[in-house]
Amino acid sequence: MNCQNCKTITEEGYSLCEACELRLAGTLLRLARDIMPLHDSLDATLHPGGHSPVRIQTATPPTPIRLDVLDLIDMLDATARELWRCLDGIDALDWHNDPRMEDLEATLIACAGHPKLATFGDAGFYMATIDGLAWKVDAVLDPPEQRREIGTCELCDTMLTAGTADQWVTCPVCGSEQRVQTVKLRRLKKLCWDDSKRGSAADIAKAFTDAGITVRRNTINVWINRGKLQNSPQGLAYCDVYRLVVGGELDKKLTVTA
Repeated sequence: MNCQNCKTITEEGYSLCEACELRLAGTLLRLARDIMPLHDSLDATLHPGGHSPVRIQTATPPTPIRLDVLDLIDMLDATARELWRCLDGIDALDWHNDPRMEDLEATLIACAGHPKLATFGDAGFYMATIDGLAWKVDAVLDPPEQRREIGTCELCDTMLTAGTADQWVTCPVCGSEQRVQTVKLRRLKKLCWDDSKRGSAADIAKAFTDAGITVRRNTINVWINRGKLQNSPQGLAYCDVYRLVVGGELDKKLTVTA
């Protein structure tokens, strides 16, 4: 008989192999641990990062509730209790014989330690369902870091991405490590050296500021009104703004940060 999850050969009568059984039990226990942080995350004013030991408490309850978190808790509760009934062989429609646990945390713990966890027929299906819920819970408690494109790799020209606090970035293709500031400056230099590269005042101001050269959109608009910059239907030329803002300063910054 093959494991319903990883397709490896298992003992007769087992729906999951030993490794997948341990993984499913561990996921259930991890979800039980996450119940309290999930309830705390119902507060819409709470700072993101539910696993953090320090939380921002609101001064005046009640506070707005995050409906997406409430729906996730309800889904997890329904799945856990359905799994418990399947493990105990109770008909889902026969609610009179449903030995409900005191709370969701206790239900998850009971499922993780149930002797039939790896032997009941739909173990693989519930394992996939529980894994999906665990991924959603992690996304709520520890939101993934927002990463955005910063420029291309100097060696292989692959587009690189970095978070707001990253100082170094590693190219996923060639493996070279480069300073984030250098990559941003190199991208700005390419934009400024190509007369065809154009954009709005906001786009140009953002590109310069990201590279460490503060330029305000209002300043660019003032230069347009004074006739220092020519605005076309395609937008402003990066090179024209470059000449007004820094001149040769960009080359100096690249030399220092390289």
